[in-house]
Amino acid sequence: MIQPFFSAMNDVLDRMIERYPNSTPDEKLALEEQWNVLKSMSDDIIESWLALEEKMGDYRRRRQAVDIDGLNAESAVLAAPTEWPVPFVKGQGYFKLRMFRECASQFEQLLDQYAEWSLARLYLAMSRMHLGEFAEAHRHFQFVAGTADEPKLQAIAFNAMGCVQAVQANMAQAQHFFRKALELDPGFADAKHNLDACVGDAGSVQLSFGSAELTALAPG
Repeated sequence: MIQPFFSAMNDVLDRMIERYPNSTPDEKLALEEQWNVLKSMSDDIIESWLALEEKMGDYRRRRQAVDIDGLNAESAVLAAPTEWPVPFVKGQGYFKLRMFRECASQFEQLLDQYAEWSLARLYLAMSRMHLGEFAEAHRHFQFVAGTADEPKLQAIAFNAMGCVQAVQANMAQAQHFFRKALELDPGFADAKHNLDACVGDAGSVQLSFGSAELTALAPG
């Protein structure tokens, strides 16, 4: 559609260029009027084209922004890498050495890339638990309990949440979480021990967070 239009305009200009040297004064005025019309049409076309280019550029920028956000989101929800990353191995080593502050640092770094890797988040949460940072630990355990695909990981999270509630003397809520853990993993010894301890109303409850269950789920 556009190409024939420009071809016609070029043909008109070619004829005008050819006629102008030998034209009379009146013919020159007519050619000048033709030129003004063509110039006006050209200006309109250029303005429309620039507006179109601006919209095309805006679309391109928006598309790139969406694509980048999509890639970021895809990376953010990546559940786990294909092999054990260095921060995981180091973090697990710190955990076994009971160096929980260093352990937490490694798993925080890991979760920046693999935000929904439940096992990594459990290690972070358990480290916070051992550091006495119960509110932060509970937040991470709650996330795992609601999103993990593996019942074992959910059970560990519910058991730990029960421990947080027991520490805060919320025994009814603690028992609820321990029972949830046992529903998901009936053979979970720590959850059974914790539930029995809370139900028994002992003066001093010795809680088991589930650390042994957690480390058994990963190599090392």
